This record gives sequence, structure tokens and C-alpha cells, in this order.
Amino acid sequence: MAKKLWISLGALLAIGLGGAAIVVFVWMIDETHFDRPDEGFDRLTAQVESLPGASVDGSERWVEAPTFSDPTSWIGLSVDEAGLAEVIDTSCASPYPSEVMWTLRVRTDGGNSVTVNSPAEGAAASGPCLDSGLDAAALAERIGGAAQDLELYASNAPDGPFALVALEEGSVLDDDAARISALLPLVTHAEALRDAAGVDSTVSVDIGGSLLSVLVEPGESERYRALLDRLVDEHGVTRYYADGGNQIDGVAKVQIVAPDDQHAAIEAAVRDSGLHIADLPVRFLEP
Repeated sequence: MAKKLWISLGALLAIGLGGAAIVVFVWMIDETHFDRPDEGFDRLTAQVESLPGASVDGSERWVEAPTFSDPTSWIGLSVDEAGLAEVIDTSCASPYPSEVMWTLRVRTDGGNSVTVNSPAEGAAASGPCLDSGLDAAALAERIGGAAQDLELYASNAPDGPFALVALEEGSVLDDDAARISALLPLVTHAEALRDAAGVDSTVSVDIGGSLLSVLVEPGESERYRALLDRLVDEHGVTRYYADGGNQIDGVAKVQIVAPDDQHAAIEAAVRDSGLHIADLPVRFLEP
């Protein structure tokens, strides 16, 4: 009788452990966060939020399955351009002993904003110190003089390119032509923006948005802007994609949305551009 009881209990225990393993596995796949509050982290969050022009958009300190150890700390912060230096200084002077990940949104004087992450892609965090690997202050100032009313995300991968992605490109504008035109100043100033961010001058610049995606190689800014002006103003292009990324079929190409009767002229303009995309296949997409 006792033997049967132990077998039954063992079976129940196995089922229970199996169920627990499934739960932990689901937590791992889902990357479920389990809060780990900390007074020091709360003090740091409150301290940066008290700075002039700064506001905390979110903060969290958590662990994940299966180890439930080594807490991750994150703060999302928005700050006016004028207050950025004090935010950085405050984070680096903080006694909080652990690494902190930051999402920093800098509001520029020209109505734009640029968001960066800290630590930089491929870099390790340095305690609580906010370091995106980019000169966020100089970049924000340069963007303020180049464009209006854009929400941008900036990043620089270790092997390039320097990327500026428009999260909202003129969403209040009425038509696609106006929205794509709102991004064209970024093409004009692509290399100046890269230089302001402190990125090497040999690195290409990826300008991205829902209607426009271009890879600007060093020395191409003005010529690429001239091509895009021609395509939009003279040939009715409303979408243009040639970012140098990996295509589904493995073939690099230029993809465009434009009126049917403009296709031949558009392809001729691309061929005559002298840009690195001049010899790529041109494909026309349905609107």
C-alpha cells in the first residue's frame, strides 16, 4: 500500500514539476518581467525627473526566467535640448551601483525630437551613466536646423550605417507626396547629421521612414536630394525604397510607387544619377 502511495505521489510530483517547467518555458519565450523594486533605482529615477525640462516616460527594474537573477534597470526619459547636459551629468554622478539602460528622447527647439538608446548598440553599459555612443546634443541641434516636426530615432551599429528613422513623418500632412517631401531635408543634411553625431565620415547614412528609405553613401547627399526632388516633383513618386538592406529575394533593388506613365522617365533618371544605386534594378510597386 505504501509503495503504491509513493508511486502516486511521485507521479503527481512529476506532473507538477512538468507543469512548472512549462510555465517557466512560457515565461522565457514571452520574456515576462518580474518586478524587483530598489530604493536606489527609485532615487535615481526621481532625481532625473526633477531636473529642468526633464520628464520620465517610464522606468522598470526586473528579472526574467529561468534564473530570476541579475536585475535589469531601464529608464525612459524625455528632455528639452537645453537640459540634456545636466541629465547626462546627473546620471554619471549617481551612486546607483548597477547598470542602467536608457531610452532618451531629446526635444529640439525646432519642434523635432530625436531618440537614442544607452548603451550604444554592441556596447556594454557603464553603471548608471547615460552614454548612447552618439553626441546627442550636437545631433539634436543640427536636426533642429534641418527639419521640422519630425520624430526621429538615431542609432549607429558597430559596422554601420548611421541610421535616422522617422517614427512619424509629417503624419498631419494630407498626402503621401507632402509626407515624403518632409523627409527630404534629412537626405540633404545626411552627412552633416552623421558628423554632428560624432560618427566617422566614411560611414554611410540610412534615412528611413514608411514612405522613404535611402542609403546615402559618403559624398552623395546633395546629388541624392536632387534626384529625389526630380522624382517627386516632376514624376509623381510617392514612395521610394533603396536602403541597401537585404531583400527577401536576396537582390538589391530600387522600389518605387509612381504613376504608370512615368515609369520610363523615372528609370532613366535613376540610371543618369551617378549614385551608387544607378545600376540597380528598378521595380515599380502597386500604390
